[in-house]
Amino acid sequence: MARPIYGNGFFHVTPGTIFYTIVFEYSDEEEEYYSLISRGSEGEEEERLRAEMQRILDDERIVINSSYSRALVLSAKAEVRGLRRLSSATFFIEIPYRPLSGTNTYENMYEEAVAEYDYTVYWIMPRGGRIKSFDISGEARLSEDGRVLSVRVRSGTKVKGYESVAFELPQHVSVNQ
Repeated sequence: MARPIYGNGFFHVTPGTIFYTIVFEYSDEEEEYYSLISRGSEGEEEERLRAEMQRILDDERIVINSSYSRALVLSAKAEVRGLRRLSSATFFIEIPYRPLSGTNTYENMYEEAVAEYDYTVYWIMPRGGRIKSFDISGEARLSEDGRVLSVRVRSGTKVKGYESVAFELPQHVSVNQ
């Protein structure tokens, strides 16, 4: 059975939508994904992955600018990463929200856990935008210009079940108040 060995999450913030991509890397000693892909039968697994990630996200509570927002898993992709025993699952997700002029706040509440493997999460702002503050588990570092937040979580870290990121959008972008 494939076991997760690393994860990456990428939050690309735009006015009105946060595009969220998650990539899980697996040690796949049984070469399950290689076998599926070789047979051309990965579609059923990708739909299973998509539905499972949607279920997980539906159990979370995402609030942006004081309004509930539902994350939608657009699709999932099962891949082999160059070696038959190294596979991955990639999820393409969008989170709609109503942007505000001034500070926007993303909050996510979920079940506390202990990280089973290392992972890194990135928040990327558009040109002219910046991250103002954050409350997130792990080792966080904000770029000098405030546009990129990187958060590294090591295996064994207690993840508190709450995170928030406050950000400003570019002033030239039309937003609703």
